[in-house]
Amino acid sequence: MTTSKLKTPKLFAICALSALTLATFSMVSCSKNGANSSYEIPSDIAQGSADAKVVMVEYASVTCPHCADFGKDIMPSIKTKYIDTGKIRYVFREFPTPPIEIASAGHLLARCVAPNKREAVLNTLMTQQREIVTQAAGPNGAKQALLNIAASVGMSETDFDKCMQDEAKLQTLVDIRNYAIEKDNIGGTPTIFVNGKIVPQPVGRGNYVVEDVSKLIDEALAKTGGAAK
Repeated sequence: MTTSKLKTPKLFAICALSALTLATFSMVSCSKNGANSSYEIPSDIAQGSADAKVVMVEYASVTCPHCADFGKDIMPSIKTKYIDTGKIRYVFREFPTPPIEIASAGHLLARCVAPNKREAVLNTLMTQQREIVTQAAGPNGAKQALLNIAASVGMSETDFDKCMQDEAKLQTLVDIRNYAIEKDNIGGTPTIFVNGKIVPQPVGRGNYVVEDVSKLIDEALAKTGGAAK
């Protein structure tokens, strides 16, 4: 699990904005913003059936290696069995981890693209996280790596630059981070909730396995009358 040691929201915002400014550096159709259930918050961009009674929330960061493993090793099975079949809704909820400014830039980018391209952006950020962080440490920063991802989904450099300066979206990320800490006691990523119940952290191993998540989903489906088949 990757931990995030962020300071005050104001400092977080200043750090992210200044770093982005100075750096020379999906699946089922997505819903519009707005909570659809008691397990969602208005800023969530959910995937899956609006009628699903089970909601899986993943707190994750695009700079978190364990999150990348979760997306590669576990999410394909969850998508096929539960999301594509309309049994659950899924929310990727941003919780940036170090390097904070790179994670924040990636999360901003994913919120600026069209909803049906968000998953592709997040997946690319996850799979290329090592290269992006390496470039960020170089003399030219991470802009080109992020710009290449933006271009792959049709975003111009002008729109990319506007996205990186979108204070409203950055404030959304700060608000999500505050909610995560204050309401859900999040201290690291990935952290998974199914209908408000946390999936227990792995004991004696670094990563979740698909059975960890499926067990809680199946239990929640059974309780709500939508047992998995």
